[in-house]
Amino acid sequence: MTPVRELESKALTLAEEARILAVTDQPSYELAAERLLAIAALRREIEQHHEPIKRAAHTAWQQVLAAEKRLLDPVADAERVYKSAIAAYEAGQRRIEAEARIKAEAEARRVAEEQREREIEQAEAEGADLAEVTAMLAAPLSAIRPQGQQPAFQSARGISTTTNWKGEVISFDALVNAVAAGKASSSLVMANETAINQLARATRGTLEVPGIRFFSQATVRAGRR
Repeated sequence: MTPVRELESKALTLAEEARILAVTDQPSYELAAERLLAIAALRREIEQHHEPIKRAAHTAWQQVLAAEKRLLDPVADAERVYKSAIAAYEAGQRRIEAEARIKAEAEARRVAEEQREREIEQAEAEGADLAEVTAMLAAPLSAIRPQGQQPAFQSARGISTTTNWKGEVISFDALVNAVAAGKASSSLVMANETAINQLARATRGTLEVPGIRFFSQATVRAGRR
């Protein structure tokens, strides 16, 4: 097996030679091709040298991951259970608080309306005319302030709950039509580059697809000598 220092020397030499050589004529082209083939051979040699090292490191890494996973899986399971239970409990308590708040506001409004009725009755008893009574009826109720409401629960220290909104596509065709009609942003639709490239290879760019430009790129390959 070639020593590492020799491989390093070869790699650095090839890199320096590549920066210096200018491919301008047939001889320089032939020299560049020869060096490219040497690069392919050196690449295989470097990969062969490191393959057993990488394989051993990968095996050790997989063992570490497996050991970690054995411990983390039950931890993650317990975490999911607790989070689900806490989220459900808090949602229920928030619902109770909301219902209590609505009930308190309704009661406060009822009290305010009764107070206004008493004020109107007193005004009529004191000789208020129709216009004055109408104005009192049209006036907004006094600020409705429900009595202090006790929270349904106290958030545990160190625990916080956030609300995350998400979306999912239930009809891709409808979404595409909305984008085409200008009713939705085109950023909501991601181009499938894999499918586009497969179509380009299959048709060799002869197919016309609105919004897509097919093109070719030359790739130089160096094989075994």
